[in-house]
Amino acid sequence: MKKYLKYIVLTAIGAFITSCDNYVDIQTEGKLVPEETLNYRYLLNNTRMFDCTYDLIDAASDDANFENETQITSLEASTYYRPFLNTYKWADQMFYDGEKDYDMESLYDGLYYTNVIITEVMKSKKGTEAEKLAIKGEAQVHRAFIYLTLVNTYGKAYDASTSSTDLGVPVFTTPTVSQDIKRASVQEVYNLIIADLNDAINSGLKPVNSGLNVAFPSQASAYALLARTYLLMRNYPEARTNAEKALALQNKLVNLADYEFNSYPTKRFDSEIILSKSSNNSYQYSPRVLQLSNELLNLFDPNDLRYVMFTRPTSDFDFSFDKGRAYAKESLTNEGRNAGPSVPEMMLIKAEGEARAGSGTAAMATINKLRESRFRAGEYVALTAIDNKDALIKVLAERRRELMATGGFRWFDLKRLNKEPEFTKTITHSFKGQTLTLAPNSDRYQMPFAPIYFDYAPNLEQNK
Repeated sequence: MKKYLKYIVLTAIGAFITSCDNYVDIQTEGKLVPEETLNYRYLLNNTRMFDCTYDLIDAASDDANFENETQITSLEASTYYRPFLNTYKWADQMFYDGEKDYDMESLYDGLYYTNVIITEVMKSKKGTEAEKLAIKGEAQVHRAFIYLTLVNTYGKAYDASTSSTDLGVPVFTTPTVSQDIKRASVQEVYNLIIADLNDAINSGLKPVNSGLNVAFPSQASAYALLARTYLLMRNYPEARTNAEKALALQNKLVNLADYEFNSYPTKRFDSEIILSKSSNNSYQYSPRVLQLSNELLNLFDPNDLRYVMFTRPTSDFDFSFDKGRAYAKESLTNEGRNAGPSVPEMMLIKAEGEARAGSGTAAMATINKLRESRFRAGEYVALTAIDNKDALIKVLAERRRELMATGGFRWFDLKRLNKEPEFTKTITHSFKGQTLTLAPNSDRYQMPFAPIYFDYAPNLEQNK
């Protein structure tokens, strides 16, 4: 893993030199030293480096179910698509010997950049203290997002009683590493995430970034990621508090009825996105089409515009497919799925916090406000709940509809909710006439590391 880290450092530096060689000096191997504050801004301007998620994870959840035999045959025949299929099957090994996990590498590449900035910007020249703090704060938001994604992909769901011993992911906070690479505990990873986001909130970030700047962290995005973090920790009061703070800064919804017969807004025109974090791969090209499970589709009212606009028959993607519907939002914008925080996500976190606090009426008001923008005028019927528990169930169902098939939201929710006895769930996938089963809290909820990394990190413990 030492060699792996060196590989990341060298590729990151190489990419940066290619685009910005007039602004930096390489003073020592493995250490990039821009001398002026402005050069750290140039690092952050390379938004592609931070626009990363763990793409494969959506195929693992109960949102997906592949029933078209021709799709399975095509996926099995391709080395490129094999990790996607293995993720869907919850295989013990996603990657063959010698293959890299490119989603993980893209996240750690972004991490390298954040560590350069966080470690060095405060010592840079020709910048004010306020400028340096804001640049550092942006990098801390990016780093928090990366670690939150990694720990929920490879680590166990947060459990306060075991988090100090549960294995998380390797933690790096500096650009170079010399010690043996080992996995930090889940608690240690979350401690860093929370510290980074709290620092960022107080660093002088802009309240909101939108339009061409939607990929740059803002104060709203720091609050939003803190809300997501506390939700995944099942600290629902803190999750709600931070979601409300994010919504106080950014709260505009997109009325889907305005775009049913017009072009759906791309990310820079999408008022709901608080921070853009795009997927690297698309679901709109066969055979990598994400067929949606009937269980998910049956949650939608036929008039729900999320069903009408964001799902399509699988045959629209490949004439040889003859079963089911697939996720289709990407085909409206030709952009990747957004895993970054959004206004709807914050409303759902707020509503869940309200329901869990015994304010079922408030929770229903919150999700009904969201749902009003998901139906044509005259076709919307408000949801009601008979009690607080029913309100919570309805909020969780709404969360599944709104955040379907993107960003790992459903997979991370399954892990989180499996810690609560009333919401534990066994999920199934169809595969070549068989039914694959994943039990609650199975070890397969922790993605295995690609074997190649153990050549460099013998002390990196594999998930079982």
